[in-house]
Amino acid sequence: MSRTQRWLALVVVTMVSWGIYSFGTEIHMKNGMVYHDVKILTVDATNMVVEFSYGVLNIPLNAIEATGEVTKAAVAMAVEKPGPPAELPPAPYVHNWKMDYYLAGATVLILGWISMLLWVQRDAHGTPAEIKRANADVLLLPGLGLALYLVARSRRLKAGEERRTLSGRVAGLHPDEAPKKRGLFGNRTKIMAVLRPKKHRVDMEFLDANHNPIQVKKDMPEMTGIEAAREVLKDAISERASDVHLEPHDNGCRVRFRIDGVLQERMVFEKTDGLRVSAALKTLAQIDVAERRKAQDGRFRVRTEGGEIDFRVATANSIHGEKLVLRILDRNSGLLSLGDLGMPQEMMETFDRVIHSRNGMILATGPTGSGKTSTLYAALSRLDAKRLNLMSIEDPVEYELSGATQMAVNVKAGVTYEAGLRSILRQDPDVIFVGEMRDAEAAKIALRAALTGHLVFTTLHTKDAPGSIVRLEEMGIERYQISSALLMIVAQRLVRVLCPTCRKSYEATGKELLDLRIELPEGSLIYQAVGCDACDQTGYLGRTGLFELLVVEDELRQAITDGASHETLMEIAKRRGLHPYHEDGALKVLLGITSIDEVLQAS
Repeated sequence: MSRTQRWLALVVVTMVSWGIYSFGTEIHMKNGMVYHDVKILTVDATNMVVEFSYGVLNIPLNAIEATGEVTKAAVAMAVEKPGPPAELPPAPYVHNWKMDYYLAGATVLILGWISMLLWVQRDAHGTPAEIKRANADVLLLPGLGLALYLVARSRRLKAGEERRTLSGRVAGLHPDEAPKKRGLFGNRTKIMAVLRPKKHRVDMEFLDANHNPIQVKKDMPEMTGIEAAREVLKDAISERASDVHLEPHDNGCRVRFRIDGVLQERMVFEKTDGLRVSAALKTLAQIDVAERRKAQDGRFRVRTEGGEIDFRVATANSIHGEKLVLRILDRNSGLLSLGDLGMPQEMMETFDRVIHSRNGMILATGPTGSGKTSTLYAALSRLDAKRLNLMSIEDPVEYELSGATQMAVNVKAGVTYEAGLRSILRQDPDVIFVGEMRDAEAAKIALRAALTGHLVFTTLHTKDAPGSIVRLEEMGIERYQISSALLMIVAQRLVRVLCPTCRKSYEATGKELLDLRIELPEGSLIYQAVGCDACDQTGYLGRTGLFELLVVEDELRQAITDGASHETLMEIAKRRGLHPYHEDGALKVLLGITSIDEVLQAS
């Protein structure tokens, strides 16, 4: 109950008490008695007839002390107009404050008792049994129980124990000793459950493989971990995390979020609570809970107000226990447009022109997590899905593309990249998206599709754009096939964007990017990260791409067919207008988009 609700309840109770107990006519007797809440019916020279809630009473006038206004008026009327009894006009009400004081005091005590119970529930620390015992003591023994709890609490604080961050249903959660940017509920360094930020927090519902809600029974052994897992996942979604790591250690279980490509520590569970959370997540992902030595993987889905979000769960054995990594795939909010990728304008225009070709292969290359899939989805969203038959095979389907037919790899069901590609080729496709060319067979099928009149988009892991040609050759594809099929290669890296609220400018000395063989003009105004509340003290907010674009034209095709080396291909590409991605990074440093540290790290 909030403070506003408590005061509102107090006002309502007080108003009700006024209406029930506080109004009525009073008659004061000479013997000291006072009749409350009466109605004077008639009065004559000797008697006054009054009505009570329990009947009618005839009171002699000589027994009444004429102190109240009503009594004075009645006596004066009887003296001035003797005769038969006369009816008096309605008497004014007299307020009785004594009962109000009693009721207001009782209301304050009850609300204070409820507030005390709620505070103890939030503040309690320890095992579920200890929390229940503390709540029972305060509930049954309001004064003594609170005193006992405060004594235990002071001993706990003196021992250096931190306050808990989850509700009493999950025991033993405490923050890590090392300072961190945000706690479970978004607070700084020391986590306090009573100080939640006013940021939007999602509500979620767990779904099974058939998109049906998972009914969690209260007597399930994983129940104590379900609620903690729910809070962790809510916070991960709210903070734009792409991955959640649960890592066991000798004295606890650390939870880290990957935000903008960087792991950030959020909380530490006690050992037993970490096991409960891990068991709950494995149960949701339909992974064998009892098996902790063998690596397993699974997935589950949650429904939020913004749509459905997929979670891929992978386990691995370590010397301290089982580690879990959850990949968050928000298929509704992750789709970007070409303008959101961070390509220079001239490069984006070239890229947009080539992706509208009728056939051939377009490659996106770079290390894991460099945004290759997002780039190709942005390209696919530019195509006319009403006129073209767009089909994809992915593992898993990360985003939902309107108008496209998307297939997910399912090895258990026999749907591999090779099998999926063969089935797609029988579906009369115009555009094919292959999530990744993982082996030679998948690469050969994709290349064959590009040579037979289809436009193929796919990804590959290479260091730079010309290196993709050498990599394809290593996978067993002939050079003449590569030169005939390839249309364009885009190599990329991701760097964090400086927070516009707290970034700090300074003058460059001109030697900051010498490691990349780039010299900045001396005195150029560039920016560095600082850190504020808006960026969670990291200095960065969001990410953008560094790109190099290689369009395969006649001269380069001939060099590929002739078996040119990687260095020769790079020289030809630069002569034809290729700008390496670290040059794109230097441009973004001068524009104040990112920092030198990020460009150096990406290279």
